[in-house]
Amino acid sequence: MSPPLLLKESSRGQILEAVRVLRPFFPEITSAWRSRMFEEFQFDGRAMISLERLNLGTGFALFCQGDFTTFAENLNYFGTRLAKMQVETRAVARSLELYELFCEPYVAKAFGDRRTEIVAALEMFSSVTFVSVSLAYFEMQRAASAALLTVLDAELSAPDLPGLLKKVLEITASTFGAELGAILLRDPETEMLRVGASVGFGADQEEEQGVRPGEGFTGRVALTGEADQLTETTDSEGDPDPILRRKAKSLWAAPLKKSADEIIGVLEIGFPMVYQWMPTERELMRAIADRSALAIHRMQMTDALRERESRIAELSGHLLRVQEEERKHISRELHDETGQGLMVIRLYLGMLESSLHSRPAHQKISETLAVVDRTIEGLRRMIGRLTPLVLQELGMVAAIRKEAKDLSKNTGVKARVAVAENVGRLAPETETAIYRVVQEALHNVAKHAQAKNTTIQMTREDGAVKLAIEDDGVGFVQKGISKVRSFGLAGMRERIVALGGCVKVRSSKGRGTRIEVTVPDATSPAPLPAMAADSAYPGRGVAVSSTAS
Repeated sequence: MSPPLLLKESSRGQILEAVRVLRPFFPEITSAWRSRMFEEFQFDGRAMISLERLNLGTGFALFCQGDFTTFAENLNYFGTRLAKMQVETRAVARSLELYELFCEPYVAKAFGDRRTEIVAALEMFSSVTFVSVSLAYFEMQRAASAALLTVLDAELSAPDLPGLLKKVLEITASTFGAELGAILLRDPETEMLRVGASVGFGADQEEEQGVRPGEGFTGRVALTGEADQLTETTDSEGDPDPILRRKAKSLWAAPLKKSADEIIGVLEIGFPMVYQWMPTERELMRAIADRSALAIHRMQMTDALRERESRIAELSGHLLRVQEEERKHISRELHDETGQGLMVIRLYLGMLESSLHSRPAHQKISETLAVVDRTIEGLRRMIGRLTPLVLQELGMVAAIRKEAKDLSKNTGVKARVAVAENVGRLAPETETAIYRVVQEALHNVAKHAQAKNTTIQMTREDGAVKLAIEDDGVGFVQKGISKVRSFGLAGMRERIVALGGCVKVRSSKGRGTRIEVTVPDATSPAPLPAMAADSAYPGRGVAVSSTAS
């Protein structure tokens, strides 16, 4: 919808009065305006017609009926055309200025003492007209930028080349109001141009035979590397193909350039009516084609990237192992240096407290001791998160139970752990990976899920260890999860994939989340004695279903 003409009622009345008086003189005024404009700018006929539509002389019929709304719509339409023809706004301002200048002698003669009042109204009209046209220019530039950004988004999100081409074609057709189109790609072996994607053909599309560079309209664009248009397809002989001839009256096409010297295809759209493009439209068409060509090149690099996936997986596994070693190193440093230092400080503070008799000093020492105790407790929790001693000493199952109990203690979420009796001990790398997955999953339950219950189940069958973590929380739509949470899930996958396993995440809004992990059951060569395990955690080694609370 076009913006309204921002004129006061008093100004509208004065303009209406001026139009009625000047109406017999508009042919003379317009003729003088045309001569002067051509002398200064040498515009072609299309630009002159559009500029003339902005003037008072072409709007008098509407003004006489008090229809300023339709005139505002005309300003938006012809302002957009001028923007597409790349007529500068200074030329628009000069055009309005000249028309007002040629009106002034007639205004002076007709209105006498009221000349200043009417001239001021005409100046207001010119200013409002220029603002309306400038808004049309801005909207034109905004739409062009939005189209390119949409194409860029399609390039970044498309899963494969056909999907990308289809989306780019739909965006291009929508941007220019075309009803059909096609992207033809050059076959490296035959040099033929073949359809990679199409829109608007429906059931009429026949099996394409390909187009040779240089043959027909599309072939010429591919050969020359220059954007071109076929204004009327009915005037062409044998070009384009019969389907395009039936469905399109005009065609626009732009080459897909991988580089200045390498053309990999053609982007082509069709219109049901005769439609000659404007300079700005031609430039936008070329810009979309250039960006699409880059996207094709990007997709061609995908195969090379896939070859590196195995190497990246190996590196990822190595980094995870290094990370675990670094965690162990940091926890040892915290325990041996920081922890021991804090214990010595606490010992000396306790000795100092017992030797003081001043009540204020005694109170301050007590407060300081409380701070030290809280710091020591926090340090212990930190060390436990880095390298849980229970994981190293008693194994994965005991460590998972402790995580479940901590979750219930800190958040009130009921955590049920069920481990099959044949799970036993696994290789250290496997136990560490599974424990970290459970740790991250329970962290997500505490922070995001808003759950009341969570269940951890583990079995060992068919040569694999299977882990399932499920909660009754709010769930999530995987496309819309936060980056922090998605990184956590990605970390789970990296750990398990490095061991040759897989991770499946199932979740829906309002129905909770279920994480399923499967890893090969590499066992530890030295299982933990059952007695040691049972003494610390009764029930270890048998099938247990427990609820931490």
